[in-house]
Amino acid sequence: MGLIDNLVKYVQHQNLPENKRAVFDAFIKKGFPTTKDEEWKYTSLKKVIKPDYNLFPKQSVIDNSVINKYSLGIKDKIVFVDGNLIYSPEINGVQITGFSDFDFENTDVISELNSSLAESGFTITVEKDTVVENPIEILFFNFTKNSFSQYRNRINVGENSEIKIIEIIQDLSESTTLVNHFTHVSCNKNTNVEYNKIQNNSKDSSLIDSMYIFQKQDSVCEVNTLIFGGSFIRNNLNFEQNGSNCESNMNGISLLDGNQFADNHTFVDHKIAHCRSNEMYKGIYLGNSKGVFNGKIMVRQDAQKIDAFQSNNNLLLSDNSTIDSKPQLEIYADDVKCSHGCTIGQLDEEALFYMRSRGIGVSEAKAVLTYAFASEVIENLSIPELKKLSQRLLAQKLNVDLNFSL
Repeated sequence: MGLIDNLVKYVQHQNLPENKRAVFDAFIKKGFPTTKDEEWKYTSLKKVIKPDYNLFPKQSVIDNSVINKYSLGIKDKIVFVDGNLIYSPEINGVQITGFSDFDFENTDVISELNSSLAESGFTITVEKDTVVENPIEILFFNFTKNSFSQYRNRINVGENSEIKIIEIIQDLSESTTLVNHFTHVSCNKNTNVEYNKIQNNSKDSSLIDSMYIFQKQDSVCEVNTLIFGGSFIRNNLNFEQNGSNCESNMNGISLLDGNQFADNHTFVDHKIAHCRSNEMYKGIYLGNSKGVFNGKIMVRQDAQKIDAFQSNNNLLLSDNSTIDSKPQLEIYADDVKCSHGCTIGQLDEEALFYMRSRGIGVSEAKAVLTYAFASEVIENLSIPELKKLSQRLLAQKLNVDLNFSL
């Protein structure tokens, strides 16, 4: 029995409300996207939707030692286990609750599926004029074998407020799993939001992560996506600028090996004049891994004085690794400054020879050059614990005993 059939059978037992059933029926009519769809041209879901997933998560208990193992040691944590919110901190000016069944104009079938079936997730509301001094760490743990999970999250940041978030989704079931993750962020006037995603999951885990960010005047939002593990990852990152003097920043690292696959799909919609966006993604591919980058910048007709930059740089460190890169600009205004670029290459042989001639081993020399390539993203991370983790994971994936934090 295929995943579609399992989903239909599941819904028949859930007695969905009429509005949710309509959204689900719309999803069923379209089905999962295929490579015939332009937005999924380089990304096939065939293997991802093939397994016979368990749609009924169990109730699990987690030990503090497990939380500490995967946590960065951040003081304020939100912890989910098999979709159940088991812990949230108390922070002045911040309300943290569980799942919020909010409406959203679905722009793709994956979002429709999430909208119709999700019953788990977090809601964060930051009051006006609140600066959240410490980052908030959000941990999703899964113990249910062969699970298909739907998480739906909402963040609303009040005017003149600031917040930093770190998100980790970790499968502990030692089985084939799929997560459909959806996050909606509202950045009100004069807000500053930083969202960090650590995607370093188990070898059989799959993740489809969709994030929609809506910005008002004078807001700044930064999303850092750090990919170090997982069988299949698809990130849909969408920014919509709805006020003047907005700034949208996107940074990403994909460090893959084996048969791992990661697709970063970004879209920035410049709707209002006098705004900025900056986008920098670095890909490092070993073994038989494959990467996809599809970044699109749209500048609307009345959005003059836009400054937008986009870059995607990639290192192929094996003969069998591949990358499909498609940076795009769609501009309908004439007074703008927009640029994009893409590079695909290998390590500099002359630099490698120079380092080896100075007595540095080949693995260490390659690792140092690779870190130099990725450091532009890592060194800009504002949370020290996150920077140290990224440096450690990079050394671990490159199989060298080096401390890049020195």
